Amino acid sequence: MEKDDKLKELLQKIEALSLQIEKYKEEVDLVKDEVSALKNDNPGTPLDPMPKKTPTEQSVPGFENFIGLKLINFVGIIVLLAGLTIGVKYVIDVDLISPFMRVILTYLAGTVLFFISLRLRKKYQLFSLILFSGSMASAYFTTYAAYEYYALLPAVPAFIVMLALTFFTVYNSIKYNRQEIAILGLTGAYGIPFFVRGNSENVTALFAYIVIINFGVLLVSFRKYWLSLMYISFFTTWLIYLSWVTLYGSAETRVKGIAFGYVFFAFFILNSLVFKTLKRLAITNNDTFLIILNSLFLYLSLILLYKESGKIAAENITLYFGAIYLFAAIAVRKYLASQRHVYNGLFGISIVALVTFTGMKYINFILTLIWVSMAVIMFVAGMLFKLKLFRIAAILLFAATLVKLLLVDSMRFNSIQKVSAYIIIGVILLIISFLYQKYKKIIFGTEKH
Repeated sequence: MEKDDKLKELLQKIEALSLQIEKYKEEVDLVKDEVSALKNDNPGTPLDPMPKKTPTEQSVPGFENFIGLKLINFVGIIVLLAGLTIGVKYVIDVDLISPFMRVILTYLAGTVLFFISLRLRKKYQLFSLILFSGSMASAYFTTYAAYEYYALLPAVPAFIVMLALTFFTVYNSIKYNRQEIAILGLTGAYGIPFFVRGNSENVTALFAYIVIINFGVLLVSFRKYWLSLMYISFFTTWLIYLSWVTLYGSAETRVKGIAFGYVFFAFFILNSLVFKTLKRLAITNNDTFLIILNSLFLYLSLILLYKESGKIAAENITLYFGAIYLFAAIAVRKYLASQRHVYNGLFGISIVALVTFTGMKYINFILTLIWVSMAVIMFVAGMLFKLKLFRIAAILLFAATLVKLLLVDSMRFNSIQKVSAYIIIGVILLIISFLYQKYKKIIFGTEKH
């Protein structure tokens, strides 16, 4: 039995190493594509694939290189876009020009940025890319404003234009393998509606606008694993959504809020997994971190949307999360056994949700017995299936139960309940300690995290 487990462990290591080799091969192919594109440079294209460093640029020290060639570009275009949007807000407030002229002038500013980026593409590659991204972000918010604030564009044409901008931005970011285009052109558009006129009352239009931008990020994730882009998109979207849920969530807006919450949740699950799944690469801690946070934010949004329904709704939501993630973790472990981080993360969410549910549903001595029983079940499962996560979770739950027993239950339990609880927990802990001593070679020798 020991030999079989050891053989299985070695086979899993071989599979993991093979996946890493494939990843490095893919990176080499990407570099080769960039080199090939440089050799066959076509002057008719709007942007060059990679910036060519001049001798002066190559000799610049690292810190100054970062500040002068990258950071200032990003800050400059963001400040410029902020100036444009604040300028639009100003002319709105004082009513200097007609709505039609406001839209035309803002489109014109974006067009100027675009043509300047084309003009500078040969000598100032990175600067040209930043200007191009700024022009796309400007076009996004202008189209959104033309529909939402001025009613100059009907809904369908406005969102068709924004979809076209999304495809064009995604196409260029992938073609030239530049994350800057995607970050500024796509995620830079998130905050524009708030610069122009605070929070929109038309939440459907606002969230649909964000869905379009997230759709662009999702398209990029099919071809590129750009973690910075995923993080910016992820945290910006959930910040906007949770802020709305907190301030404006109610029974009247619940259905709409739930629908968009699940859409955002689905987008970011796909963003985290689609590239690695298509390339058959291992899911990392970074991906698992996003999955866990994504689940937490959806859970919080549902709790807030159902806050008027009271404690029962919160209990049901928590139980629902625990059960769904438990089944999902079992399925991933059965059919995608090599994706250890994924099923560990799913099991972790499930355990926390189920423990939280029992804490919400039951009190006093019954809760203590339930937590002890759950800890025993998890520890036995961890022993039988050599799952380190379950054993650690069991130990932590025992610790939480002891803290509860000492700080809370000691003031509420009667003498019989106190004696029973202490004896039961003490005996179980001693049994666990004995099992660790007796089977330590099996537990630590063939670990299955």
